[in-house]
Amino acid sequence: MKKFLMLIAVAFAFSSCQKSSFREDELLAKRNALESAAPNLLLSSVIQKSTFLYQNKGGMGAKNLACTMQYMEGNRNSDDNNYLNFRLPNESLYDYTSVIKFVNAAIIDVNKKGLKSHEGIFRIFQSLLWSTVSDLYGDIYYTEGLRGQDAILFPKFDDQQNIYPALIQNLKDAVKLINEGTEVVDNSYDVMYAGNKARWVKLANSLQLRLMMRQSNKILDKTELQALAALPLIADVVENAAIPYIDGDGSFASPMGRTNSDPATSFQIFRPSKTLVDSLKALNDERLKVWVAPLERPWANKIDSNDIKRTIVQKGYTYEYKWDYINLSNTKIAAVAPLIVDQMTLYAGYAAGASVNVLVANGSYDFPDTRYNYKISKFSKLFNENANPLLKATIMQADEVQFLLAEAAVKGWITGDARAYYENGVKLAMKRWGETTPANYFANPVAAFPAVKNEQLAKIGLQKWLGLFLMGLESYADYRRTRTPNIEANGDLNPLVNPFPLRYRYPQTEFKNNAENYQIAIGKLDRGDTEFSKMWLIK
Repeated sequence: MKKFLMLIAVAFAFSSCQKSSFREDELLAKRNALESAAPNLLLSSVIQKSTFLYQNKGGMGAKNLACTMQYMEGNRNSDDNNYLNFRLPNESLYDYTSVIKFVNAAIIDVNKKGLKSHEGIFRIFQSLLWSTVSDLYGDIYYTEGLRGQDAILFPKFDDQQNIYPALIQNLKDAVKLINEGTEVVDNSYDVMYAGNKARWVKLANSLQLRLMMRQSNKILDKTELQALAALPLIADVVENAAIPYIDGDGSFASPMGRTNSDPATSFQIFRPSKTLVDSLKALNDERLKVWVAPLERPWANKIDSNDIKRTIVQKGYTYEYKWDYINLSNTKIAAVAPLIVDQMTLYAGYAAGASVNVLVANGSYDFPDTRYNYKISKFSKLFNENANPLLKATIMQADEVQFLLAEAAVKGWITGDARAYYENGVKLAMKRWGETTPANYFANPVAAFPAVKNEQLAKIGLQKWLGLFLMGLESYADYRRTRTPNIEANGDLNPLVNPFPLRYRYPQTEFKNNAENYQIAIGKLDRGDTEFSKMWLIK
């Protein structure tokens, strides 16, 4: 009876507020509380929903952060290339909160059943997703949000400075629950760690390290950070928090795979960034050949080249091309041909913010803008596979942990050998892509760990950015804090015209349906609800 009366009260509150319709789904949460769901099914669902969401939003997802972070660029005037998508309210919030609601319901279910280890694992994903939301928007309704079933239709926004300590504590609680739990975690349904509780503890500790370093500009407890560095952390590629893609259904296949991205059309649109390609070339880094397809020799002074082919075998994939040519009989083309950038290279990236139409230029004899290569590389064929041992949806990797420790050591926040952390991070980042670091790799001045502190941080930032390839969510949040490597004035980007965006704008529905709390939240931002306001983390 009490529950029935409560639902009547909730319904009355809802009907009395015409602008609350977008929260109606929250009133149905009790109906989907998952009381009868098997814990094993919940386990696999929580892992998959959370991990695929995290990876896809940072890679090929809407409002492409992979373009923002210059791992790739969209053809022509892609809004992603110039940060234009940040100028609009971003509805991605509800993609995250829909999964968080599922995770919350799973926590309630296993808590009732006394399954502590499962609850601890679910709390890891709860902290991961809420931290992502806060990283993107700033203040968010962490405490009162997603509680429509409790008649909280207009949740207040928590201050980010209170959210971060709560998320870190939630991860500490997760470790305690996992260690106290006596139940077996089914290895067939645990699609990330196959029932290995010790690895879940390492992930929780590693995420604590990420969040502590993220808030280090505002809250820094060296004693706590040193203690955390001594705890078990993700230390090898086999411990990476990642799950493989599955061939077939597009929901489980790689977002760039042929099921989701046709090799003749949509896969051609996004190209490796020039920032990425040039960085790898300078390092003589074999990941270039894993990630980027080779070009045919871009220019040949032959009028009829249709019967001339070239075959390149790279990392197990075969690439066959017809040669293209510069029509030197055209006097205008002949006059500017020597100005073409990198015209004989095998790898050429798409310059940040550029407007070259590679889909047209690469297949015609029209002369391009001479600032950029007429030919621009594609991603390697690896990425157009639906599934491959190297293609994984990932939330955290061993190399990131090493780079975080290297940064903390350089800054004197923890003891340890910063150079050893740095070099180990590079080796782990290469190993993740099936590569062994050459013995002479660090003899290259571009890769060598320098003696000067600021230069050390710059090298760590560059290699960490490479290690986070296509993990745009973490790369974006980390770059705002460290500003390394410096990518803001690359290509056609002009910081005066296209300043780097610092946050997402709140969804329009918040303005319409939760106006009072929305106004309070944006009143705390130094430049209002714009992409240039500084949230607490980066003030």
